[in-house]
Amino acid sequence: MPVSEFFDRIWQNNLLRKQYNNLIARYPKKRQRDVAKSLSVTEAQLIDEQLGLKSLRLTTEFSNLLKDLVGLGYVMNLTRNEFAVHECKGEYQNVNIHGKMGLVIADDKKIDLRLFLSQWRSVYAVHEELSKSDRYSLQFFDRSGTAVQKIFLQETSNVEHYQYILQRYLDENQYSPIEYVDEVSKEESADTADDISPRIINAQTLRSDWEAMTDVHQFIELLRHHDVNRQQAFHTIGTDYAEEFSPNDLQRILLSAAESSLPIMCFVGNAGCIQIFSGSISKVKAMGPWLNILDPEFNLHLMESGIAEAWLVRKPTALGIITSLELYSDDGQQIVQFFGQRHEQKKENPLWTKLAESVLASDVHYKQTVVA
Repeated sequence: MPVSEFFDRIWQNNLLRKQYNNLIARYPKKRQRDVAKSLSVTEAQLIDEQLGLKSLRLTTEFSNLLKDLVGLGYVMNLTRNEFAVHECKGEYQNVNIHGKMGLVIADDKKIDLRLFLSQWRSVYAVHEELSKSDRYSLQFFDRSGTAVQKIFLQETSNVEHYQYILQRYLDENQYSPIEYVDEVSKEESADTADDISPRIINAQTLRSDWEAMTDVHQFIELLRHHDVNRQQAFHTIGTDYAEEFSPNDLQRILLSAAESSLPIMCFVGNAGCIQIFSGSISKVKAMGPWLNILDPEFNLHLMESGIAEAWLVRKPTALGIITSLELYSDDGQQIVQFFGQRHEQKKENPLWTKLAESVLASDVHYKQTVVA
């Protein structure tokens, strides 16, 4: 690094630190992600600059590191996007990496992940000094400096193995700045169409291909083939396969699932990771702008104000229709998906079908408003 750049970097760091300290003095409980947004920097940059915590930069041997996570034992895994935070507690097991794709499915499915490693850029071991205790984590970031997943140690986690990971993967270069891109491209983790602008779609061919699906996993290929994103497909396919409903009805759906112990699946993802919960939920509570599921081993925090569109979607399979409730932001990003929990080679639970379809029966006024 040239001497002039070194001086510039030190000056910029001091300015950022001053801005950070001033912001935290005013808002001491503000989360790192929100702090970064307020300062117009990435969350990864705050961590790299040791602002508000202590961190060690680890090497980007992601495939080996992910496999070594198995030794941590019981942890909390967090995956989020702009409007949804998904937290699951369990153990990393059955880690499989195939090129730039990763799959983690614990025996009990408490940790269930789809990983898109082509988007990953950096990883840190983080030590936070909280009021009651210290907190240790591993935090992974994509090429824009946005977190793809965070793994937090719990009381019963294997701290010795965490120490081993720090020693095994410690990056010798702790100081040179990491370059990040402004935006992360959509690859395996997202639809191929990057925008939601109007385009000419062959509705007849799209419908024919939709009806020919025999597995829900064929849906992504259908989108790629027609060069559309999910919402464009939903608006085109017809109301027998996709219908818009009011996001205000979601709380009732989750409360009904909790009261009846109906097992569901909840998907939340970003450019680098999709995290899945499968099982029954019990505590659903709205708090301020957030609609929450607050269970011992699964938390979902959903910012309802970020929901621009909500869709009931029906996808054909060899075993019948699979029904989902899907929420999207105003820029076309998927926020969360809900399904009924289903075992392989089994039909969809009719109790979930009935519950999901009920969003339409209680939604007449909303549909009239949308049409108008």
